[in-house]
Amino acid sequence: MNFSLTAFQWPPFITGLLAMLVVLAFGLLAVRNVSTAVPSGAQNLLESALETFQDLVGQMAPKELAPNLTLLSLTLFLLLVVANVLGLLPLPGIGTRWIHSPTAFLSMPAGLAIVIFLLIQWSGIKYKGLGGFLIGWFWKPIPVFGFIVNALEQLVMPVSLAFRLFGNILAGELVLRMTTNLPHDAAGWLVVVLVGTLWLVFSLVISLIQALIFTILTVAYMSIQASSEH
Repeated sequence: MNFSLTAFQWPPFITGLLAMLVVLAFGLLAVRNVSTAVPSGAQNLLESALETFQDLVGQMAPKELAPNLTLLSLTLFLLLVVANVLGLLPLPGIGTRWIHSPTAFLSMPAGLAIVIFLLIQWSGIKYKGLGGFLIGWFWKPIPVFGFIVNALEQLVMPVSLAFRLFGNILAGELVLRMTTNLPHDAAGWLVVVLVGTLWLVFSLVISLIQALIFTILTVAYMSIQASSEH
């Protein structure tokens, strides 16, 4: 497993593209034959997810930010769910029996966190103006010294987002692979089936939770930055 943030890595690049293609295909499938009657299939699933995120974002974000943030959060959540789950599927890999999730490599969570950090700053400038944004950085909560406080707070955001996602997904994959590498005698197979299945279900739940946490924190950070009270 490569923890580098600078070296180019093919596995997360390929699986990251695969995750994006899956999300894109799902979106195209959902809107291919849009029905104004009672929706079904992929359209029903997408509309339900969209309504859920509309309610979630509407409770947290300023009214003018909510529409764009709803679409961003839904897309981000779907991408992370697919990316997190890829490493739990017995898909053929290169030199390995299973492929890794792109989020099990530090480069992808770190890249996403950097993009989110830039979007957070953009939301502050767009909805408070450059003057209000700079006042928030340098004058709140303590005049002059507020910059140090805010700089630390803003820098911790992407770091915590990246390492929380990376650590949980990597740990889940490592334990799952440890169970599949047990001795393949009768007792070993029994342990592999029982422990492996339980851990697979647990890892699936963790994958969904981590995708949701990353998304909710993104919504919260952007909403706070866009708020005039911050």
